[in-house]
Amino acid sequence: MKLKICYYGNPILRKKTEKVTEVTDEIRELATEMIEALDYFKGIGLAANQVGSLHRFFVLRRYIHLPDGTWSVSEPYVYINPKILEHSKETWVDEEGCLSIPKLRLPVERPLKIKVESMRLDGSMVIEEVEGLNARVILHENDHLNGVLYIDRVEEKHLKPVEKQLREIKKTYS
Repeated sequence: MKLKICYYGNPILRKKTEKVTEVTDEIRELATEMIEALDYFKGIGLAANQVGSLHRFFVLRRYIHLPDGTWSVSEPYVYINPKILEHSKETWVDEEGCLSIPKLRLPVERPLKIKVESMRLDGSMVIEEVEGLNARVILHENDHLNGVLYIDRVEEKHLKPVEKQLREIKKTYS
């Protein structure tokens, strides 16, 4: 595994990423390595700053609900310079986790539906309407690009009990 995950406490996770002006071989290679890391660490999404790069993009695999009630994941997607164009007023709360904050899952309220614009690796622009878990993953990863961690969106009553755990993560992985 070439890439290392940056863990909670690493200052790069709090930095705002920089717009990708051109899809270069370096960007394509980083995206490929990020997808390998995503799969290796059994994640669903991974932002560039989580692996030490300040390029403004993330990779993810979408959740696919199968007819038998189980879940699978899609082929990888790359979102370069994503912009959330719209989000529903309707929200929902679900637990989130993060590769940069291991062994912790906390409830986060997010919009149910979003409209997102981004560039693909081939340079084409795409606008998509996404909902449910897949919208949640996009919002979570997009937050990373702005230096925001999901724990920043957790209500105090849920955060207070895990403060010790967060300090341990900082200590263990720094």
